[in-house]
Amino acid sequence: MRAESHRDQPSLAASPLLVIALLTATSVSGQEPQSATGTPPRLGLAAVLARVVDSNPLMRAHRLDVARAEVDLDQWQSFWSLPQVQLDSSSGVVPGARGDIFNSPDTSSDLDDLGPFFKGQIGFAVPVYGFGRLRHGTAAARGVVDAKVSENQRARDELSKEVIRTYWGALSAGRALDIAEDMRSSYDELIERVEQELDKGDIDPNDAWEIRSGRYDVEAVYLEARQTKWILRDALATLMGLDSSAYELADDGMPEVTLSRAALPALQAAAMERNPQLRALAAAAGALDEAMGLSQSKRWPLILIGGGFGFARSSARDDQTNPFAYDEFNFTRVGAAVNVRWDLNFTRHSLDVARRRIERDATLARRQALQMSVEIDVTRALEDALKNVELLESVRETRRETRRWLRSAGDDFDLGIGEAQPLIKAYRADYRLQQEVIKTEYELMVSLAELAFVIGDLSSYLQWIADGQVVLD
Repeated sequence: MRAESHRDQPSLAASPLLVIALLTATSVSGQEPQSATGTPPRLGLAAVLARVVDSNPLMRAHRLDVARAEVDLDQWQSFWSLPQVQLDSSSGVVPGARGDIFNSPDTSSDLDDLGPFFKGQIGFAVPVYGFGRLRHGTAAARGVVDAKVSENQRARDELSKEVIRTYWGALSAGRALDIAEDMRSSYDELIERVEQELDKGDIDPNDAWEIRSGRYDVEAVYLEARQTKWILRDALATLMGLDSSAYELADDGMPEVTLSRAALPALQAAAMERNPQLRALAAAAGALDEAMGLSQSKRWPLILIGGGFGFARSSARDDQTNPFAYDEFNFTRVGAAVNVRWDLNFTRHSLDVARRRIERDATLARRQALQMSVEIDVTRALEDALKNVELLESVRETRRETRRWLRSAGDDFDLGIGEAQPLIKAYRADYRLQQEVIKTEYELMVSLAELAFVIGDLSSYLQWIADGQVVLD
């Protein structure tokens, strides 16, 4: 099914207006200059999405969540290569002390002969074996990164889907406004003709009054279309950080839709593989599984190699040369050792393992439930798209019939053999069907976006728009 010209087709009802209220809650502000020629840039769907996604503060927050998880992964990956290093230094004044441990003219209570001192010590410890700590900890951190990346994609897709609704809504509202303006102009011409016929006495006054009474309905359609267009345009401008007069929308057109129910199994299989929520839960379950392994590895000791160097000097105190004399103010020390750290509270380790196992099993259960929901969502989205395809074909065919009816009723009225009521009905039916054409086109484009969204592949939707046809991988 190929899209017809939009020139004589109108727009959506006010359904996207509620969406806009939600979208503007996460909008961005600021303005962007027009092009060098002074003409506002014409933005297609891909350009609009790029501007919104790149600058939206919610997306920036999700990107920062990913960056934070990557820092945790880097920390685990450097677990062995970056030793634990500690520096301790102090300086000040200390009472003098002369002699040695066997004979000294000073006592421990003397406070005379104050002199400066400096002391510095540096120690390090490098883990050499942890019974699986590094492997499980790194894998768990990598799983968290994967989960955050999938959550980021889900948030991006949700934002993109609402932008898509607003983009097509703004285009449809613009076409609806054009048709409403034509409708108002045409109806004003009809009223003028009726007034002329009434002056000549060639028309029943009741018919003239009936035609005039339809002017309110025409004006209501026009004002509704104008309001919808400007609300949606302003919403897109806010999301993009532009002034509403600083851009124009380029109509990317409708793709050719050749979907059928036979594609359902393939679409459901694709959704199981690509849906970001499913991928996030799978990654989270994997991370919890590795966290359980990390808790199990803590039942065993952590083996480290440690060492250190210390230096202290005080001019107010004599250096002690006896190696068995402990002197805190004059020394030079260096040493290395193998260190074993072992937390023997096995009950706590077992509880940690049990907690992680429960969290993993609960996450896997949520993923299974989501799989069923996604299968249903894919079915619903496909059926909705197929319904809109059939509705669009039907409404276009019906509209062609109303055009014939309108021409026939108009000719009869001009010849004086027709009444006003059939003509008014024909006018209303024709313009209502024009509005229905655009509304159905809008709903079809949104339903295709919903289908790509539940599959987890909105990039394919943009490709459908660019290629002019819906092609399933």
